[in-house]
Formats: sequence, structure tokens, C-alpha cells
Amino acid sequence: MMQLVLIIVRTSLEGACMQGSALSYPGSTMGTVSTHRIIYFMGFLDLLGVSLILPLILPVVNSLGASHITAGCITSLYGAIQLLSSPLAGWWSDGIGRRPVLLVCTLATALSYVLLGASSSLLVIVIARVIAGVFKHSQTMCRAVLVDVTRVQDRSHVFGTFNATSSMGFIVGPMLGGHLSELHNGFTVVCNLAAALFIVDFVLCWLFIPEKANNQSRVEAKTPTNQPRQSRSLIHDIEWSIFWDVFLIRFFLSFSSLVYRSNFSLLIKENFGASPKVIGYLISFQGIISATAGFLTGRVSKLYHNSSQELFHSSILLCLALFGLTVAPSLPFLLICLVPLCISTAVIRVSSTAVTIGRCRPSQVGSITGFGQSIASVARMVTPIVAGAAQQTSLYGPGLIGTVAAAVGATFAGFVSREVKLKEL
Repeated sequence: MMQLVLIIVRTSLEGACMQGSALSYPGSTMGTVSTHRIIYFMGFLDLLGVSLILPLILPVVNSLGASHITAGCITSLYGAIQLLSSPLAGWWSDGIGRRPVLLVCTLATALSYVLLGASSSLLVIVIARVIAGVFKHSQTMCRAVLVDVTRVQDRSHVFGTFNATSSMGFIVGPMLGGHLSELHNGFTVVCNLAAALFIVDFVLCWLFIPEKANNQSRVEAKTPTNQPRQSRSLIHDIEWSIFWDVFLIRFFLSFSSLVYRSNFSLLIKENFGASPKVIGYLISFQGIISATAGFLTGRVSKLYHNSSQELFHSSILLCLALFGLTVAPSLPFLLICLVPLCISTAVIRVSSTAVTIGRCRPSQVGSITGFGQSIASVARMVTPIVAGAAQQTSLYGPGLIGTVAAAVGATFAGFVSREVKLKEL
């Protein structure tokens, strides 16, 4: 399985390189390298490291004597901090550049995982998750770099390839982390491995990511007339009349999928009596579908030529998939419904990003992208609590809430798509 994934990753990166722009980094002995290829590989290592640890955190927290409510609060803490730190990281990168922020983020994230692996109390775990919440913005920064070095007409394809390559980390991570956790001091081993992956990302960024990717934003940020703007609240800087609808859509669609997936393992276990091994294969299956869908999103976007319409149709597909998962009478039926769920979420990530960036000025890309990420952080913060309360009421609760939220997001996406069509007439 591991060899198959590595072959797929290598093949995908070689193919994606043909779409990438080659930039020369003067400090590198490797000569001219593809920034796109490096960012794709960094994204893969990023989510591989994250997926190694995520399935193990709650069991470790519970083993230290935490109640389910306390464990849920610790899970929500990361999203709560990301809500504030994501736009700050994006705004910071608009001012000093993507590379230094990406270097800080990868190094600090590695430190947080080393600390997490050495934890012997809930306090240390909380401190480690706080550090990760403040600095874990490597995915956002990688996307910002891709925006800077990619032509507008190629962005949907590039974002799709990046998301697909990154998602492949979730194919290997959960299974590998589960096996390693059975070793002596297994959780520490897993955390140190995750930290090592982020150190590799740090080195790749140091060697190959250009110092200057977006000269326009850097120049604007350093202009004296922009100093009052930098001192104002980031939220007030956002032109809400332009972005409110797409931010609202991103919240409802993120919330809908996360509220179902928050307690996915517990839902499958209680509803179908699935073993941890079966659950692990289901999670890996989702990673495979998501990666495949990510590689195809570029072709889908070319067929649409309209990101808002693409977002609307994928939102409808998400709504139908969540409803099917909620009422699934058997594991085979659930497996079938997981396919449109993974496809729709992959397309939504790309199309919503394209719609958001299409409304940005070049100097806003980092801050707006960061704030868009914080929208998902809001959903990530509240969904563990909502899903737990809903599941305590009914086994179908999380799925029904997710279906309704997806329907609301699809409704707003339909209005946006209609407005774009009217403007084109």
C-alpha cells in the first residue's frame, strides 16, 4: 500500500510539474526548480504528518483522565485559535512575504508535535495544541504561494492538483499512525515522525521557495500610506460587501461536512458495529477518492468556465451525499455515498477558493485567503460540540444537521451563480 501511494505521488508530481512555472532560486545548488512541484510535495508531507496524529489525540486525552466534554473542548481549542491566527498569518505574509511566514509556521508546528509527543499531562497537551493553533498555517501559505506564481486561468487546475496531492497523505497517515502507536511509547514515536515531516517542509521551503513571489503585495505593504491600514483591525479591512456571500457559503459547506465527519468513527461503530480496522479502511478509501477527485477538478473547472456555477452544483451534490449517508441502511450503501461526499468537497475547496480569489486585489490575496481559512476554523471549532450533542439526541442527528447546512450553503451558492450569469448577459 505504501509503495503504491509513493508511486502515485511521484507520478502526479512529475505530471503536475509540466503545469508549473520554473523559478530559479540563487542559493540552491539544484539550479532551476519547479515551485509548483515543491509546494505539491510540501502539501503531501503536511497532511501526512497531521493525519498521523489526529486519530490518536482523543484516545490519549481520555487515557489521561479527561471526560468526553473536556476532550471535546481540547479538540475545539485548535479551531478557536485558528479563527484568530489564520487572517493574521495571511496579513503578515502580505507584508513580509510568503517564504518567511511559511518557514516560521513549519518550524513552530514541528515544535508543537515534539511537545505533544512528550506530554504526560493534559496541560502539556493543551500548550502543544495552542502552539499548533497559532502557527499551523502551512497549507494556507502554500496556497498563497501558488496564487503568486500561477496564471489566473491555471489556478483551478493547480489548486486541484495541490489538494489532491495533499489529500494523499490521509491515505497513508491513519493506518501508519495506528500501527506505530502499538509500539513502545508509540504516541511519542508518531509525534516525532510528524515533527520530522514538518522539518523536511522547513528545509524544502528554505532551499527552493523564492524570496519574492508577489512583488506587488510586498511593495504595497511597505508603502508609508499603508501604515494606518496595517494598524486597523483585519476584520474592518475586509470589504464585506464584496465577500460576505462567499464567506457565508464557505461556512455552511464546511460546517455541513465537518459536523458529519467529526464523529464518523463513532457513528460507524454504533450504527453498523464496524471494527477499528474497517473504520481505518473507510478513512483511507475517502483519502483515495479525495485525491483522485482533486486531480480531476482542473478538468471539471475547464468544462464549467464558471467557478460560481461549479460551486453551486457541487454544493447540491454534497447535500445529496450527506442525506444518503444519514439514511444509509448498510455499509455498502454508505461506501457508495462516500464517493459523492469526497468528490463534492474536493470540488468545493477549489471552486470556493477560485470565487474568493477572483474578487481579490493582488495585495489582498494572503489576508483574504487567511480569513477564508478562519471561516473553516469556526466550523471546525463548533462542530465537535454540535455533533456530540446531536448524536446524544439521535444517531441520525449529525447527518441531518449536515444535510440542512449543505442545503443552506447550496441556496446561497445558487444566488451567487445566478448573479454572475445576469452580469454576463
